[in-house]
Amino acid sequence: MTETLLLGRRAVREVARYPEATIPTLFIPLFFLAVNIGQVSKTFPSTTPFLHGQGYVAFQLPVSLMFAVATATSGLALVTEIDNGYFDKLLVAPIRRSSIILGRLAADLVRGIGASAFVLLAGLAFGAHVQTGLAGALVIVLLSALFGVAYARFAILVALRTRNVQATNTSFLLFFPLLFLTPNFVPFERLEPVMETLARLNPVSYVIVGLRSLVIEGWDAGKLAVCLAVTVGMGAVLIALSLRAIATYDR
Repeated sequence: MTETLLLGRRAVREVARYPEATIPTLFIPLFFLAVNIGQVSKTFPSTTPFLHGQGYVAFQLPVSLMFAVATATSGLALVTEIDNGYFDKLLVAPIRRSSIILGRLAADLVRGIGASAFVLLAGLAFGAHVQTGLAGALVIVLLSALFGVAYARFAILVALRTRNVQATNTSFLLFFPLLFLTPNFVPFERLEPVMETLARLNPVSYVIVGLRSLVIEGWDAGKLAVCLAVTVGMGAVLIALSLRAIATYDR
């Protein structure tokens, strides 16, 4: 645990020391939020049933939160250390290899909390209202950050398997089809049958639905449970694969 804390503190300091690596990643979620509001708000006024009296910004806010936290930097930081040789020093140090990954994920949690809080505040500035109040806003930030940590393990896995900066850097692009194959513009029931089937098979859909329920509907234990289960399940699978990859890294 001490090793993880030390490496995590080092990774958090890197995030604080190089804000230029984090600030640009906030542009995409805010850009999509502003553009989608400008294009669709008149099509779906607050009287639209699935908006529950709110503006369209409230419906789009969870999508922007997913964008914000899916750009976690741990994979790129790890492959950079592999490229410059520092990772080899960590491997021969008298520490558990798992602490190298967990330390990086600790930094992603801190970064995810900050990024999701920033995007949430931007959504509120655009006119969204969190139906579940302050407690719900805190849960939104935490769930978003946890999803970001879970998805960051994919980039870490790519970094360990490929040991290539370009491959790791482009791993984020795989998140785009995952995000757009969701009820990101309209609810499930308003999608075409094929699209609805694909969206219901996509686990990211249920993270968005869970976050959205906190914004526009109120406390829904069922949707929140599914949202948390998907996040934990995805994270468990990816961390297991990442730990296996680092355990067999030099074989």
